[in-house]
Amino acid sequence: MYLNAVKKAFTDIELYHGQAQGMYGADEPMHGNDPVRGIEFCSVVEMMYSLEKMLTITGDIQFADHLEKLAFNALPTHALDDFSGRQYFQSANQAEIIRARHGFYEDDNHGGTDLCFGALTGYPCCTCNMHQGWPKFTQNLFYATSDNGFAALNFAPCKADILVGDHIKVNVTEDTYYPFSNEIRFTVNPDKDLKFPFHIRIPSWCKSAHVQINGQKWDDAAGGKIIVIEREWKKGDRVTLNFPMDITTSRWFMNSVAVERGPLVYSLKIGEDWKYVKNDDKWSNYWEVRPTTSWNYGLLNKAILDPASGFRAVESGKRPVYPWNPENAPVFIKTQGKMIPDWKIYNAVAGPLPHSLPQRNLVNDPPVDIILIPYGCTTLRITEFPVVE
Repeated sequence: MYLNAVKKAFTDIELYHGQAQGMYGADEPMHGNDPVRGIEFCSVVEMMYSLEKMLTITGDIQFADHLEKLAFNALPTHALDDFSGRQYFQSANQAEIIRARHGFYEDDNHGGTDLCFGALTGYPCCTCNMHQGWPKFTQNLFYATSDNGFAALNFAPCKADILVGDHIKVNVTEDTYYPFSNEIRFTVNPDKDLKFPFHIRIPSWCKSAHVQINGQKWDDAAGGKIIVIEREWKKGDRVTLNFPMDITTSRWFMNSVAVERGPLVYSLKIGEDWKYVKNDDKWSNYWEVRPTTSWNYGLLNKAILDPASGFRAVESGKRPVYPWNPENAPVFIKTQGKMIPDWKIYNAVAGPLPHSLPQRNLVNDPPVDIILIPYGCTTLRITEFPVVE
């Protein structure tokens, strides 16, 4: 009963307030699903913590899928690369970041600094809370299981010492560049040869995962489930997962479209002009960011109807230690779009979203090449796109 109530709440929140990166419009109180509504940094890290606790209690894969979406999309974009500043609010469609009124619920309370990057901009609670996101996610990569084994329910490069069976130590190394790469390799080193179960989540976005043990095929597994590998493990045993990442689309506010590949949501890459503002009021110094390239594009309807041919994923060939900015994005998507001239800045945010009928008034305009990069790598972005013929 309680679990059903939680899932019903998540469904309702996504329907009425949801945004493509897994969060919801709530610039303090709930504020609808327009992609320019604000999302508080505190809400992101606290939602992650709640999902981690729900996953610990239930082992329900839905909570792990949701947690992963927040960790690899909403979380990294919210802070400066060196964590010296952060946004109070982020938005799925964020065409500029300046000190101004934006139509947020909190417009009258923070001097228009809600979107600006700073230590005290907006409200300082986010400066206190932002650091919990990554450490607590790291604490929830592995779990003990009731059958005296262990489970990998979230994925990131790591090492861990885990007790299984009758308190026998197993050292596990996870080698991966996930979420940008689709391969994950676990090296299992028990203190002695020992039989125990190893549980692994197959994400719901994956149609069919390929699983190998020591280079030999073990099985293919459908997404949205937890597989169990129970065997006698020896030092150096290796489990390799391959998660094919298809490009998919989803519908949002005003019938707009978001583009996803694997666990990542993709957004328009926009040129950025950063300006540091020295400020002597209580919100202290802050950064503003303005676009240097056009942002008001719609995606082509034919690409939405056939994502396999309308979008092309490209790996940059680089694997930076810190990938979460436009320059370091390890993977991007090539597609085409059309500029929508009457879609403009309004109230210092991307103006009212053109409804995706799709628009036919631009049918004679030639499409242009555009680049989408992972949401977590962006500062300025369009994520929920109108659709054009």
